[in-house]
Amino acid sequence: MNNIFELEQLTHLVLAQYHRWYQVYEVPFTEERIKNQKDILSDDVEISSQLGTTKGKEGLEDRLKVYTGWQNAHHVKHTEVQLLPDGQLSLEADILYQNIRPDNSKYSYTLHYSTELQPRENDLPLFTKLDLKPTGEVKEFIFEDAYPENRVKSFMHYWLYLMENPNSDKFRELLAADFALQLSAGQNITALPEFDEWMKSISSRILTSSHSYNNLKIVDNEDNTFTVFVDFDWKGININNEKMIAETHHEWLLTNNMEERFARMKTMKVTIIKPFQVVTDF
Repeated sequence: MNNIFELEQLTHLVLAQYHRWYQVYEVPFTEERIKNQKDILSDDVEISSQLGTTKGKEGLEDRLKVYTGWQNAHHVKHTEVQLLPDGQLSLEADILYQNIRPDNSKYSYTLHYSTELQPRENDLPLFTKLDLKPTGEVKEFIFEDAYPENRVKSFMHYWLYLMENPNSDKFRELLAADFALQLSAGQNITALPEFDEWMKSISSRILTSSHSYNNLKIVDNEDNTFTVFVDFDWKGININNEKMIAETHHEWLLTNNMEERFARMKTMKVTIIKPFQVVTDF
């Protein structure tokens, strides 16, 4: 079947990785966090910036040392993902970068990222090229922490991809040990066998689907958890080849061990805004 939502689904994978790219710079360095940074890069990754060009991810620890003690925030403003003719993925992005250094000097720039990623079968893609170009300077600014947003968005995009391509095994990394999911139909899921059954039920009814989000609000509870409020527009094709739509409101509590690749879902409550329904067109 031709997957009409292929680009939307691949975009979730790319953005899951892109929002991970910034996290190592936004919290203190540890061996595990640097290892997680290497996890998103191909072995021969090429990174170009005003500082020059580096090839490969070996020696990343030494390159990061210069940023020790810096406060960094990367506010992602615009992203565009494309599937290239050679099968690679491209991401063009614009961000606002904010920085306070140990001597209390402050800097803020707008930056444009041009990147390429290598898709992998049944896995997250890897960055093969990143080109960073400054596009402007911001003289006056108030520093705002971006880690909570980048952490939550990387989780959210990976979660949505896995909902669109149900894979119970992959979800293990995204679920807290004591998770509790309250679905829109009133069903409560608190154990992995029930979760696996839910994934199977989606696959048995839906051929392919995509999610886009609105009204995202993130609260950093400052106890290694995030509260997330978000609305999802869902589009899908059911097994009868009918087009379907729905809108849902989600409330999440995510637990956050900074040493892990992703935050984890502890509680989820879903309420219906627009019921799941067959439509003639999207």
